[in-house]
Amino acid sequence: MRTARALSGLAVHVARGHSQRSPYCRAYGEACEIVRAVLHECEAPYVAFSCGKDSSVLAHIVTGVRPDIPLRLLSSGESRLMHDFDTVIGWFRGQGAIVEEINIDRVFSAEWAGASWDDQRKAGRGDLDALNRGHDCVFMGLRAAESRARKATLSTHRTPGLPRNCYRYAVGTRAGMIRCCPLARWTDADVGAYLALHDIPVLGWYHDHGIGARTTARLTGNAAREGVLTHMQRSNPAGFRALLARFPELRDLL
Repeated sequence: MRTARALSGLAVHVARGHSQRSPYCRAYGEACEIVRAVLHECEAPYVAFSCGKDSSVLAHIVTGVRPDIPLRLLSSGESRLMHDFDTVIGWFRGQGAIVEEINIDRVFSAEWAGASWDDQRKAGRGDLDALNRGHDCVFMGLRAAESRARKATLSTHRTPGLPRNCYRYAVGTRAGMIRCCPLARWTDADVGAYLALHDIPVLGWYHDHGIGARTTARLTGNAAREGVLTHMQRSNPAGFRALLARFPELRDLL
């Protein structure tokens, strides 16, 4: 399986050049200001960690301000079949970060042996509550440049008194909790520059598809349609066969 590693030499050269430009410096400065301001508003924050490029940058920034903030990863039975998360997790732990993995496996567990892919995915929609439990603030690496939906939610979900791109939930199981997105206005170039400057490893998916590609910690329908299954077939043939043996219906997404 292709493992996570730092950006290539050419990518590092380009990224470091971008890091000297004013837009990157402003984006980085704003993110640090948002993180520090929100930390004064909460008592038990965490970083939603997926081992993707955006959450890795955010995790590094937040733990640089407060090293004891946990990075919480929601994984499942297919997670490590998709990408080499262990390399990224190991790097952060080597930097002293606290990585807490919440594994909710409905993919290969005996209890869910008869469930279809759709059944277990629908059941997983409420799993984020497991990440939030015991915390009053979540730092998320959402960026407006990722999609129209992300841009819309970041622009409309605002709470007076909180910094830009921060929102306090008013209803539901997350009522009172703050969602903070310090990277909301970052570009792919900003993210690449930060990764290069700090030599943070990235998943093999980015080396194959570019720093603008997206990843998830669990296999979603969108991820499958964007080619993750095909990537898995090449990078982890045994894992790919195991997943399709369990859910033959996934062949329709190839």
